Amino acid sequence: MYGAASMRLQAAEIRPDQESYMNQYVPNPEITVQGQDILLSEPTELSGPPTKRLRITHKAYETASASIALGNLEYNNPKSQSFLSDGSHFVGSAERLYAVGSSSTPNESITSTDLTSSFELKASVSPPPDPLPSHPTRSTRSITFGPNVLDSGKVDLSKCRPRSSIPSKIHPSVYGEQCVRAAYASRLNPYALHRQEQDFLQDHLCHVHVTIYLNIRNGILLLWGRNPMVAVTREEALGCAKDYRWMNLACFAYDWLARNGYINHGCMDAPLAPVKPKRGRRKEGPTIVIIGAGMAGLGCARQLESLFRQYRDSSALPRVILLEGRRRVGGRIYSHPLHSLTSESLPDGLVPKAEMGAQIIVGFDHGNPLDQIVRGQLSLHYHKIRDVSTIYDVDGSPVNEIQDAMAEKLYNDLLDRTGFYRHKAKIVPTAQGNREMIDAGRESAVDDGLTVRQYEEARAAGTIDLLVPTKRVRRGIKHKTAENEPSVDVASDLAGNSEDDPAALTCQTTGWKLNPGYTVNNTIELGQIAKASQAQTLGAVMDEGVKQYRDMLPVTTKDMRLMNWHFANLEYANATNVNRLSLSGWDQDIGNEFEGEHSQVIGGYQQLPYGLYMLPEKLDVRTGKIVTNISYDTTESNKKQNAVVQCEDGEKFLADHVVFTGSLGVLKQQKIKFEPPLPDWKRGAIDRLGFGIMNKVILVFEEPFWDTKRDMFGLLREPNNPASMVQEDYAANRGRFYLFWNAMKTTGLPCLIALMAGDAAHQAESTSDDEIITEVTGQLRNVFKHTTVSDPLETIITRWGQDPFTYGSYSYVAAEAFPDDYDLMARSIGNLHFAGEATCGTHPATVHGAYLSGLRAASEIIEPISGPIIMPHPLVPEKSKVTRSKSSTPNGASTKKTRTRGSSSLSSTESPTITQQKPPSTSTSRKPTSTEKSRRDAYDQALWTTIYAELGSAPPRPAKSGLNPFLFYQKDYWARCRDKCDEARRAASNNTSAKAPRDDIRAALGQMWRSATPADKAPYLEQTEINRRANADAWDKWKAEVAEWERKTFIVKDRWCAENPFDDWVMPEYLAENVPLVPVLATAFTNAVPAVKSEK
Repeated sequence: MYGAASMRLQAAEIRPDQESYMNQYVPNPEITVQGQDILLSEPTELSGPPTKRLRITHKAYETASASIALGNLEYNNPKSQSFLSDGSHFVGSAERLYAVGSSSTPNESITSTDLTSSFELKASVSPPPDPLPSHPTRSTRSITFGPNVLDSGKVDLSKCRPRSSIPSKIHPSVYGEQCVRAAYASRLNPYALHRQEQDFLQDHLCHVHVTIYLNIRNGILLLWGRNPMVAVTREEALGCAKDYRWMNLACFAYDWLARNGYINHGCMDAPLAPVKPKRGRRKEGPTIVIIGAGMAGLGCARQLESLFRQYRDSSALPRVILLEGRRRVGGRIYSHPLHSLTSESLPDGLVPKAEMGAQIIVGFDHGNPLDQIVRGQLSLHYHKIRDVSTIYDVDGSPVNEIQDAMAEKLYNDLLDRTGFYRHKAKIVPTAQGNREMIDAGRESAVDDGLTVRQYEEARAAGTIDLLVPTKRVRRGIKHKTAENEPSVDVASDLAGNSEDDPAALTCQTTGWKLNPGYTVNNTIELGQIAKASQAQTLGAVMDEGVKQYRDMLPVTTKDMRLMNWHFANLEYANATNVNRLSLSGWDQDIGNEFEGEHSQVIGGYQQLPYGLYMLPEKLDVRTGKIVTNISYDTTESNKKQNAVVQCEDGEKFLADHVVFTGSLGVLKQQKIKFEPPLPDWKRGAIDRLGFGIMNKVILVFEEPFWDTKRDMFGLLREPNNPASMVQEDYAANRGRFYLFWNAMKTTGLPCLIALMAGDAAHQAESTSDDEIITEVTGQLRNVFKHTTVSDPLETIITRWGQDPFTYGSYSYVAAEAFPDDYDLMARSIGNLHFAGEATCGTHPATVHGAYLSGLRAASEIIEPISGPIIMPHPLVPEKSKVTRSKSSTPNGASTKKTRTRGSSSLSSTESPTITQQKPPSTSTSRKPTSTEKSRRDAYDQALWTTIYAELGSAPPRPAKSGLNPFLFYQKDYWARCRDKCDEARRAASNNTSAKAPRDDIRAALGQMWRSATPADKAPYLEQTEINRRANADAWDKWKAEVAEWERKTFIVKDRWCAENPFDDWVMPEYLAENVPLVPVLATAFTNAVPAVKSEK
């Protein structure tokens, strides 16, 4: 049940070297752990996992007791052992179990290892020497293919069907709920087509089949989410179709998901597609050169390797080469070893490392692709982060929590009001399926012949009634399109409507008192300065807002310091001063945030790019290759290797496609020459977008003197004139050591990481080490006066602006930027492609954004090499014919009809062969007539009439009691809160009969609930827990009753069928006119029973 993994990466050349843009001071250099060949162990506990299921046969992922060679890897099972070349920990999971929940506390260090195997490298993983070697050999998987459904167009899917991938022991509604969650976890809307899907399908798919397609697509995503250690195969994807007619939809969904990186990405070993051997000389496959081995480059390369294995059409696989200027992989993810002390608190195999660059995983939930890699494939240890708990003032005293909260609310209100001037990005919804059916795991086979495009165009023109003939069909499909609903302004919806409320009223409700002469009807006016320039900055508008608030409220210098602390935090998020951010587009990625607690990888974030580099087998990475020239082809010619990449050492690489994943800073500095020069539209986007700087100071002490239970604490800074009330005076210093990370949980040492944001980050580039260390140490001694703060044992100062491979930290939306500049950055030019965080408009300046951009670049390259996705015609075949006499099996043998216990469609053991419509032949199979079908329907109806007469209807689902403690609280306090809000409204409007709007009362109640003490909340939380247990008991009781009812139905059915054999049964006259009721009864039965067994 328990397991762990071991991996030893002896990368002699890909080792974290001393970076030129960082200064490190270590007084005791002989105490070092870098490069030690230690092999330690760590057992990992699990809590009762669900039954595991390996989707495909692959010896490397079977039980860890065996030792099997995979290329140059040997998998074995000693004790749990894991570390990288420099001693850092690495865990690989052999099987990813379906996660059902977590009981870990918000601040505990955890590991997500489920069931793991052990593997140890026998050979060096240093980059291959020049010249280029042949493509490394791979071990083939032991996969048993039935018909080659990789070429499913050549297979009669009506006869050769893959095994169903839909679980048979759970109710369809439970399966539907799981599929919906899987789609959300993959950044897809479970109820609507993606824009690319609609572009592909709108001329081929009937609009009423959108629900069926979405059910299949969501089911494939569920397979991937349950076990990201192994690839979802095409056979499994076909198994998500409930009928052979939908298998073309499953094929398309599989191709689209795989090519766009929604499934089968990361450190999993994709199956090698079988191909027929060809005679003649073996041809070389195309070559793809990727520049940069950061997350974008590694993600692109790993995805291409996977796609080429899945879509290969010859024995020669394409070659993927990564060129990296540094002597390591990871790019702006760099975990630098700490040499001053050793740690005994880290998990076995890990060594102390501090993050020089990227540090935070901003939530695993709701679509973060790092979830499958960090937790599902590599099983890295990670630590959940708590928010800032204490902020210290300039005199070293903690800031009062109430004053801190008031300043934060004032800042948030100001930031919300700037959202009024945000660029309004309109998102037009795509075609939607039937939400109720998708939630219930059901689908409708109705087909009215209208494609998605035809339906949308008719609805827009108001002529839909002329195309869809009956109301019954229209009611059944509940299809929605872009014209059904108005365009959605996501940003405005998320930002709220604080602009509608007077600023004075908002301030008063958050605890502020108004200065004399101001009433609750006064507000601040930002429109004049916001519209003063077409390229206005966020900082200019916010500074003006602070000035007006300062006149309206009794703001002190301490309030100014608190407000500017939040300004510094905003500058940290954007890597620049707010006066450089675009007012209309600085948060253009709003609405794409992931959910869940933020986390840090224990033992170094760099384990993530190392994992992508190494698993399932190492990529062809050439370190120390500084690219100087890129020659590419802007045409669509088929000429091979018409791109040339030249390095500083004179070596040249010929390529069919080139992917540039370097930073925006490198493009701005024009350190690489492009031939031909980049077009003006690309150069314009490069110049308009910003690329900022954020620096860190790492401090290692002999003993901790801070509260080690807190993950961070803040520090207020004052301007050069401490008594200044001028907002602009605070800009220079507010980001200087404004936040300290407690890195003990991730490094295992008494380590603090101080952040320098905004102008302070640029100041660090030209400030001496001694000056910075003296200042930051003095600030710490000022805060912790009552304890001894010794000089740090080890210090590291980053200066990312001087790094020749990045020239900065990450991108931001500058004042001159256009809304589509990120899209222009991502657009390819001929066979030159671009990836990196600055090309991902939905997730810029993030690790996951860089990784997603690599997946996107890989999808661009796979099409010209392997061809576009094939769209079968027709996409959905017409309904088949069902034969009931002799029928052919897939292998050509014939089967006879057999009946047991009577002969209804419920009890027949016959498996009729379903074939697609063919021209008339001399077959002896008799087609069922309409009269016979009516007789069978009547037979089924008579059976169900007997069942309902004897047993009654299935037990109804129990009603659920409420589980929201706030609703209980609201019921008790609504009247009291309403009276208070009415009084406030009357006082504000001088109208004795005024009443507060319902939304205001709800908002006030929400604030009351958030401000309530734990004792006040306790009764409502207890009631919630009582209801939860009652719901669980009622659900278990209902399931037992339904199972018993279901069992009795089969007893009645068997008895009735034995007494009324179908061949001898005579249809009663009273049923002749009521045959259509049978589907209704069957549907009612299906909806009521969680899992109806069938004897078909």
